[in-house]
Amino acid sequence: APTEDDIYCRCLSQTLCHTATPVTVGFYAPCGHRLYSLLDKVTDFMKEEAAEREAAELQRDPQPPRSPEGWGLLQALWLLAFYEPVVTEGHLRRKNMEFLFIRFSAWEYAGCDKLWAGLVTTLCDNVRRHYGALLLSVFHVMGTRPRVATGFSQREWKLKTGTVLKLAGLLLLLAVGITILLVALLVPGVKEHRALKAVGGAVASLSGSSLALGALSVLKNLLVSEKKKIERLTNSDRFAGQLGFMSKVRGEVEVLLDFLAFMEVFERRRLRVVLEITSLDVCYPEKVAGVLNAVNTLLSDAAAPFIFILAVDPSVIVPCLEQTGCMKGLADNGYLYLNRSVSLPFSIPALGWRSRLRALDAALSTREDLAYRVIAANVE
Repeated sequence: APTEDDIYCRCLSQTLCHTATPVTVGFYAPCGHRLYSLLDKVTDFMKEEAAEREAAELQRDPQPPRSPEGWGLLQALWLLAFYEPVVTEGHLRRKNMEFLFIRFSAWEYAGCDKLWAGLVTTLCDNVRRHYGALLLSVFHVMGTRPRVATGFSQREWKLKTGTVLKLAGLLLLLAVGITILLVALLVPGVKEHRALKAVGGAVASLSGSSLALGALSVLKNLLVSEKKKIERLTNSDRFAGQLGFMSKVRGEVEVLLDFLAFMEVFERRRLRVVLEITSLDVCYPEKVAGVLNAVNTLLSDAAAPFIFILAVDPSVIVPCLEQTGCMKGLADNGYLYLNRSVSLPFSIPALGWRSRLRALDAALSTREDLAYRVIAANVE
C-alpha cells in the first residue's frame, strides 16, 4: 500500500507535469535526511508520468520522438546547420515530456566566494553532458532560436536560405581560386603570369579562411565549455570591477535556453530541466540570498523550461535571510522574502504511520537485503 509520503510526492509530481514554466517550488520539510528520499520519490513519479505520456503520444502522433544519438546526431547537426526550427501548432499540442534532473548540493560549493556561480555552472555542465559537447558547440556558431509559425502551418523546419547561399558562394570562390591557381602553376605558357597566381591564391585563401574561421569557432566552443567560461570570469583578479559580468553570464544562459528550445522541436517533445537545490540551510546567510537571486535571474526569461525545487527547512532558511542585507524594504520579514522567490510552496506534513513503518524497515534491513531489493527491481 502507498504511504503518506508516496501520496504527497505523487501529487507534487503530477502538479509539476502540468504547471507552466519557469517555476520555483518550495519543497518544505523539517528533516534533512527525509528530504532526499522524498526528492527521489518525486523524481521516480515524474519519470513514470513522462513514460505514460510518451506512450500516449505515440498513439496520437504518427511521427515518433527522436533523440540526438547515432543517426539522430547526424540529423540534428544537418538541421542545425541549414534549417531554422519553427514552433508549430502541432508542436504546442504535444503532451509528451522529457525531464532532465539536476541535483545541486549547495554544501559542495559552500567554500566558493560566489555560490550562485556554482548553480549556473552546474546547470550548464549537466546540459552539455546530457546532449553532448559537439551539438552544443555547433549551436553556438550556427544555431538559431525557434520562431513561432504564422498560421496553422505544420512545417517545423525552414531552410536557411542566407546560410546556404553564403556557403555555396564560399565553396564556389574556393573552387575558382584553386582552379586559377592550378592553371597558373601547371598549364604551359601561363606559368610566367605572376598576377594570375596572386589572384588565384588570394581568392582561395580568402574563401578558405572564412570556412576555417567557422570551424575554429566550433572547435573553440568544443574545448572551452560554458562552465569554464564562467569559472574563468569568477577567478579573474578584476572580478569585482567587471560591471558586465552578469550580462555575460546571462548571455551564456540565453544560448542554453535557445539550444533547449531547438532540441524541443528536434526531439518532438517538451523539455523540462528540473534543478533540485539541497543543503542550502547549511550555508552562510549571504550565500543563501545569492542563490535565491541567481534563481530569480534564471527565471527572468518567460520561456525558460526550468523547474527549481528548493528543498529547504523554512525554520532554518528564514533566520539566515533575516541576517542579510537583502531584507531592506521588507520589514526584516524572511518569510515575505522567501514567498517572493517561491511561486509554488509545497509543505510536507509530519511522517505518517505507514511511512514510519517503511522507514523503520529500511533502517533494520541488512546490506544484503538492500542489495537483493536493488537487483530484483532491476530485473523487473
